[in-house]
Amino acid sequence: MLLIGTATHTRAQSTKITPNLYLDTQFAFATSKSKLIESNDTGTALRYGIGSYAGSDGQIGFHLLYDLQTTAFGLNRSSLSMAWQDTSLRYHLGPFYLGPLFTRLELKCNRAGTDIIDAAGSGYGANVGLLFAVGRDGTLRLDVATAAVSAMKNSLEQDVSISQRLDADLGASIKLTGRLLDLVFGYRVRNLSIKSDRTYVDSIYQTYSGLRLSLYF
Repeated sequence: MLLIGTATHTRAQSTKITPNLYLDTQFAFATSKSKLIESNDTGTALRYGIGSYAGSDGQIGFHLLYDLQTTAFGLNRSSLSMAWQDTSLRYHLGPFYLGPLFTRLELKCNRAGTDIIDAAGSGYGANVGLLFAVGRDGTLRLDVATAAVSAMKNSLEQDVSISQRLDADLGASIKLTGRLLDLVFGYRVRNLSIKSDRTYVDSIYQTYSGLRLSLYF
């Protein structure tokens, strides 16, 4: 899961490094290993989000994230498209944070020229992580998110659900222009258990980079 901002006092007590408002955009190179498609291939992904921090030391964070990925599998002429919308609330206690996660998914799957899934649904889960300052201008984070989408409306015949989504994200940020603009980069792994006619386990590996615009009031 994407983390924008930092823990309250991970370096000098007088330095506020949690933004009041942020806008974040990431571009990723992705490798998909799909049991649902029965093939592996590479592609790209886009992630963008907005959010804010509140409280005297920014302990409470609100985050809205969009995650878009479409992979074309050339070996068997198939495609898999996922559009996630995640809304999370996090409470920060030192470098540690946790909170609930609410998600929505639009899932489309075409296998060898035949549409087998065209579904959408909502679910919920949890988000935990650790965030540390590195030097004067950087942060290092480990973010873990889990969610399930148990009831999806499929325009085709099969029932579809996501019994588990598990994300692990190891990333960092470096300030580029004062406190306004950051470079963000990292590596993310996502595992999905997709239930349709049977249960399929898909894995997605992403190497990403992007920019973060932060505002401090």
